[in-house]
Amino acid sequence: MLRIIIMFALCMASLGVLAQPYVSDKGRFQVDQISGCAPFTVNVTIIPPYACNGATPCDMDYEFPVLIDFEQNDFDHTYLQPGTYTLRILFQTQGFDQITINVLPNIQPAIQVFKCSSNGIQLTIPDNNYDEYVVDYNNDGTPEQVVPKNVSAKYSYTYPSAGSKILSVHGRNIGAADNCNKTLFPIAASGSLATPTISQLQVTDASTIRLDFANIEQNVLYKLEVATNAGTFQPYRDVYNSSMQTITGLNVNSNYYCFRLGAFDPCSNSVIAYSNIICSADFDATAINGANRLIWRTNSTGVSAYNFSRNPSGTTAISATPPQTSLDDTDVLCNEEYCYQLTTVYTNGSRSISLESCATAFTSQQPATPQNISIQITGTTSLDLQWSQDILYKPAEYTVFKNNVEFGKTKDQIISDNAFLVNAPECYAVSYVDECGNKSTLSAAACPLILTAVLQDDNSVVLSWNAYAGWVNGVDHYTVERYDEDGQLLTSVDAGNALTITDSDPDPNNQVIAYRILATAVDGTVVESISNQVVIIKQPNIYHPNTFTPNNDGLNDTFKVMSQYTETVEFMVFNRWGEMLFYTTDLTVAWDGTYKGDAVPEGTYTFRAFLTDMAGVKYEKSGNVVVLRKR
Repeated sequence: MLRIIIMFALCMASLGVLAQPYVSDKGRFQVDQISGCAPFTVNVTIIPPYACNGATPCDMDYEFPVLIDFEQNDFDHTYLQPGTYTLRILFQTQGFDQITINVLPNIQPAIQVFKCSSNGIQLTIPDNNYDEYVVDYNNDGTPEQVVPKNVSAKYSYTYPSAGSKILSVHGRNIGAADNCNKTLFPIAASGSLATPTISQLQVTDASTIRLDFANIEQNVLYKLEVATNAGTFQPYRDVYNSSMQTITGLNVNSNYYCFRLGAFDPCSNSVIAYSNIICSADFDATAINGANRLIWRTNSTGVSAYNFSRNPSGTTAISATPPQTSLDDTDVLCNEEYCYQLTTVYTNGSRSISLESCATAFTSQQPATPQNISIQITGTTSLDLQWSQDILYKPAEYTVFKNNVEFGKTKDQIISDNAFLVNAPECYAVSYVDECGNKSTLSAAACPLILTAVLQDDNSVVLSWNAYAGWVNGVDHYTVERYDEDGQLLTSVDAGNALTITDSDPDPNNQVIAYRILATAVDGTVVESISNQVVIIKQPNIYHPNTFTPNNDGLNDTFKVMSQYTETVEFMVFNRWGEMLFYTTDLTVAWDGTYKGDAVPEGTYTFRAFLTDMAGVKYEKSGNVVVLRKR
């Protein structure tokens, strides 16, 4: 039937084209065409016995009434603008003769071309500007197909081979010049239609999904289909020359939607190949006690993994695999909001990305007890407490207890006590309330390191201290530090786990020694504990001989009062009548048993000494000494 219609149209077209020339109203001239697309050229022929020549010129006006412009003996004219014109010719003795000229807009017809398999195409001409259309499937003049105006008609054509082709279509009217512009359409004929891919699905808001396609061919018509909640696929829309589609009017918070894209062959009116199936996920995050529960619902066919992004990020990645449809994220802190996004990964590499879902974590779980309290005594009445905290819990406020009585509150893991008493047994414990309002148990009590020091008669110092018990894994070792009176560290001795040590260092240069003990934990991350400082002033130990023998034999020839740590001295010797025989303030000078250069006789003499030690303490020493002279 279609063949009969086409042949009829061709015959009618031929009759229209041959219906020329066209004679003027009074039969004095004729034109080759009276209608055509701009630019449109008309050729005039004078019909005998009428003549237009040099002897009898004619005045010609082609564009009356638009433009009145007479030209003599001008037998052709090109119309540039569409419109209806009157072509007038003024013959000298006969007057005007005329004919109507219609110039049409030169519109390239709208066409739509779809590829088919087996090197075929299907053509639609949704254009009604012309009476008929000339189709040249190869744009080479053969074969041409003339079809009447019909916006819904579909024309199929099969190329003899695959490859690049150029299809041309132009319109014309019955009885008009065939000069209208062509629409050129390049197309690649192929033996089969490629299978498309939906490479990504992304939910952009609660009612909208964006689909991205791959392996899309130009001029192929695709059929997008949708299925809701594992239902049957239904036609949704046609896709043509587009690598992306936005789907609206959905309810992604209550449903999940699956899509597939079919390559459609209009010549056979069938889908030749379907893409992969990709689905959105009905995804939700809900806070439960101690975790955020992630629940999703989707079609798991072709799914290789479920990956989750989290903001703020956690310590480990979150993922799952089918048939899993939920998981609990326990890496959360209470009262903090976490936002999750589910990415469904398919075996072919496609991805489906959900909307973000957020939950604020909470827990009724009792938080971990504070541990590893370190105490550093910083002065005679002050100390600092520090402790460690499980990072999985976020304290809102700590409460510190001193001897089981509430001492103070702090938001930090440190507090100072400026009313500390060394001589009173004061111990500390810590608890806290976390940001969820849950209260920890009270920590084990920690008592400060208290150092005592006892000076012995020989100026050695016995140091003793209590065992430190504030740390979970205990003490690794104690260190004894010695400082001079200016605060400079003299020595540092590892005492191991001993709780007492004797300092027997004579150290003649430092009478004033300060001691303190450092406790180092087995756990290397714990801050050390520091004892009180004890200051010891060693005794000067003043002594002197009872006799001396000043006979220059190199043995016991001089006499003086001696001591340790002496800073200044004033030393005097008297005879029995109270006369001063010797006087010096030089620590290095002794009495040699003479007076004014003469040796004193044997006998008993009196001395007095005034000394000041390195600690600034003054001493007075007096007594008798016997002078003996060996013979």
